[in-house]
Amino acid sequence: MPARAMPPRYRRYAERFRQLIEEGKSVAKLEKPARTIAPFIQGEDMVLVHAWLTKSQNILEIAFGADSSHVQSFNALTAGREMSNDYEIYPVVGVLQGALDDLENGYLLGQEFFVAGNVFDSVLDQAQHLLEKQHKTPAAVLARVVLEDALKRIARAEEIDDDQKASVLNDQLKSAQRYAQPQWRLIQHWLDVGNAAAHGQSDSFSDEDVKRLIEDLKRFLATEFQA
Repeated sequence: MPARAMPPRYRRYAERFRQLIEEGKSVAKLEKPARTIAPFIQGEDMVLVHAWLTKSQNILEIAFGADSSHVQSFNALTAGREMSNDYEIYPVVGVLQGALDDLENGYLLGQEFFVAGNVFDSVLDQAQHLLEKQHKTPAAVLARVVLEDALKRIARAEEIDDDQKASVLNDQLKSAQRYAQPQWRLIQHWLDVGNAAAHGQSDSFSDEDVKRLIEDLKRFLATEFQA
């Protein structure tokens, strides 16, 4: 993903991975000669090894989750091992490097968007069900909630402050060229319908307006939030 599109939180993760990659390379060089066996990391230097391993596991779990393939690889490499040789340390450095590459190339953001997209689909299905039961106002309100959440997520990806009104986010995303004016205009119309519903102004929109809102919003989310 373009560097400018990496949210600040992900940039902090990336910087932490870079630090721990370099720290791992330094730790691997702590091997010292032994009189009767091959060199290994000894004594108090093992404190540095275990501190590095703890920090590495922590950032992997924070960034990718405890059940991620990155953490599974880390656990497979470290479980039951002394971790006192460079040939044990460098594969863990490789896991950190792989995690950094995934992060910088948008894997984590893509995964987050994919999960959010699935949740949005479920909520919009509920909105569709409400509309079919002649409850157009709550259906429109649900769609409005999904739209605002989606705009906030897209704004964060574009390094735009998401603590703003949805209409302002829509303006700024157009200015950032995330999408063109026709899409901006359509989103503004969706917001108008949703706002009217939220304020109980049910006479200002029709069932057909809500139907189009849900259908169009689903298509928009399929473009923005699916892998």
